[in-house]
Amino acid sequence: MLYRLLVLIMLCPPGAFAQSAQVDPLTLRTRDLHQNLLIVADPYLSADRYKGPFGKKSPYEAGIVAINVYFRNDNDSPIRLNLETIRLVISPPGEERQRLAALSPEEVADRALLKANANPSVPRRPLSFPGSGSKSGKGKAWDEMATSLGSVVLATDVLPPHATTHGFLFFDMNHQFDAIRHSRVYIPDLSFMTDHKALFFFEIDLSIVPAN
Repeated sequence: MLYRLLVLIMLCPPGAFAQSAQVDPLTLRTRDLHQNLLIVADPYLSADRYKGPFGKKSPYEAGIVAINVYFRNDNDSPIRLNLETIRLVISPPGEERQRLAALSPEEVADRALLKANANPSVPRRPLSFPGSGSKSGKGKAWDEMATSLGSVVLATDVLPPHATTHGFLFFDMNHQFDAIRHSRVYIPDLSFMTDHKALFFFEIDLSIVPAN
């Protein structure tokens, strides 16, 4: 048994075990920090990264980037976050700047599974609520994907004190994932819930995101 283990280690390429180690997302350089609130953005830029959290059918196949966003609130007060105002700002050299709103789980499922709804100009649909008893009428695969995405999407608008919260934001990149290196996550609307004092806006520069 020991001999087999030694052979396995010798056959593995250098650094293979180091690469498989989990990286603490809060140590990533794609961050912004002020007023005792740390926000870190971790964009998923390769198909392999989507296999774990998203399974067989992933947003990546539909040209949609998933960004796992972490909030560490080191204040004594909870913070209110307005999810509707978050934008992915894309500024490619020599091109017009774009400001993308985050997609709902239902919109992601539409783009991934329903070709008729793969147009980014389709208006946003209201979110569905668990326990409503209604069926989507779009098929079992659609229902499963929307439910799966709903379990990982950034859905809470409250950041508890002395706690870390995270969840995914989805943006339609039209398969142009390289443009993420000319992008930043813009989070403008946050306030302390105790005195309603607004925080300065946050911008997370993604130009330094490592290849993954």
